[in-house]
Amino acid sequence: MAVTEKEPDAGDVGSPSTGSSDPLKPLPGRAWWHNHLEPEERRRVLSDLAISRTEHWAFRFTVMLTLSVIVAVMGLSANSAAVVIGAMLLAPLMGPVLATAACMSMALFRKSFRFLGKVLLATAWCIGLSYVLARFFVPDGPLPNEVVSRTKPDIRDLVVALGAGAAGSYATVRKDASAALPGVAVAVALVPPLGTVGIALEAGNQSYARGALLLYMTNLAAIISASVIVFILTGFVPPRRLASQGKRLLLSKIIVIALVVAIALPLYRASQTAVEATNRQIEANDIVDAWLGDIDEDREVDLDRLDEGRILVEVRSFESPIDQELVVDRLQSAFGEGIAVSVRWDRIERALTTTTEATTTTALTDEQILASEVEQVVTMWLDENGEGLDYELDKILIIDNVVRVDAAGVGEPPSLTDLEERLDAALEQVLAVRLNWIERQVVTPGVTTPTPQEVLALQMRSEVEAFAAADSSLVLESFDFDGERALIEFIGLAEPEITELVDSLHEVNGEEFEVNVFFTQRQLVTTTTVDPDADPESDDPDGESTTTTG
Repeated sequence: MAVTEKEPDAGDVGSPSTGSSDPLKPLPGRAWWHNHLEPEERRRVLSDLAISRTEHWAFRFTVMLTLSVIVAVMGLSANSAAVVIGAMLLAPLMGPVLATAACMSMALFRKSFRFLGKVLLATAWCIGLSYVLARFFVPDGPLPNEVVSRTKPDIRDLVVALGAGAAGSYATVRKDASAALPGVAVAVALVPPLGTVGIALEAGNQSYARGALLLYMTNLAAIISASVIVFILTGFVPPRRLASQGKRLLLSKIIVIALVVAIALPLYRASQTAVEATNRQIEANDIVDAWLGDIDEDREVDLDRLDEGRILVEVRSFESPIDQELVVDRLQSAFGEGIAVSVRWDRIERALTTTTEATTTTALTDEQILASEVEQVVTMWLDENGEGLDYELDKILIIDNVVRVDAAGVGEPPSLTDLEERLDAALEQVLAVRLNWIERQVVTPGVTTPTPQEVLALQMRSEVEAFAAADSSLVLESFDFDGERALIEFIGLAEPEITELVDSLHEVNGEEFEVNVFFTQRQLVTTTTVDPDADPESDDPDGESTTTTG
């Protein structure tokens, strides 16, 4: 009769038993690194992680998870780090994640898949709920810094998640270290990255959504892998089960380690890219500083479009512009000869005013006082957010408790939510804000690199001009090429033979395309003009006449 081995239930692992088959009895010669955990402590961990049956666990988990997502999305949209930290402390998602790791550490794969399924369902719920909340409560415009900061993970996030996951599982097993669990929740956040995914998807920013999802997957994989090892080392896995299920445990560890390595590769590349970008920024700043010398200035070097072959240098100074060729040559030498360097120099005038008039005191109305306070807040908002971007305030109007701000600048406007918070903090009354933003473009001076189509058009035009020059009576009136069709217009005395020209144009292009040639024929017209003072009947040779040939 065949005997089928049954996978033990997690609750049975921690229950006492008698006889030589007691799974909790330490093995003779137990490994020195494997600590022993009392059965009561093991049962407590099973209960805390809801591995053993817990009534109403799903309802309580769903309620707390929903509340944490609401708090997280509101904190992210308001750019409030304190509110986001509160959402981290509320989130119960760490429980099923640690339960998954605990089941894997005891080779209870069916249970581990069940808890992993709960984690995936909770993940989908968080993303969907945050998407809906973002549609109603997140204003249009640039995403807040709290959102953007969670969209570009690197290898440091993986290291933090590994350390925090190990600390969380250790604090779960060792009751005397449980006070560290709130710190673990803050160090390795799970719900805020999921909230960021929903906000980015609602905003249509797929790149940010992928980055936030990668951060979440990094935290998830690191917590599970670190926790599996900690659960084994702290004695949570009974010694006999450790000996009997060694191969299955090794398989689970290989799986989670492979997952961590797979995630670590793109994170390492992201870290290398960030380091290279920082080094490039430092090098560019040093070049500009050496070019400016002792000039009192406020300068910024924008390398965001370096991949597109452009560098923007912006300088604000009381001094007059200096020779720009030096900095252009040095930047092109450092970053490539094909880089287009744009230098924008804004000169600031020093205004000195002397007054000899007697000082007068004017009583201001409440409306004037309010307008002055609002202007100060708006000006500070633009100055602090627009450093290096040259934001300009055009007009402020306050009508019916609504502040209309007309401003302009390079790129997108600063956060309107930030301005509303500043006004609420500075004023005693609540004002609505409307922003009219005019985006300015930076025009790059100098010669731009022609496109391949422009180069091809120039070559074809040269062929057409050479064809016209071969016939002294033929004039090229116009030439145009849009990539698919060439339009040529000639003027001359006799219609030319264009077969050779069309063949040469096809040879230059290398591909078949449409060639339309228009010809306008010129007629030879002779006009005789007679001197009106001369006698038309006279044969006097002194009478003048002019013949014009056209």
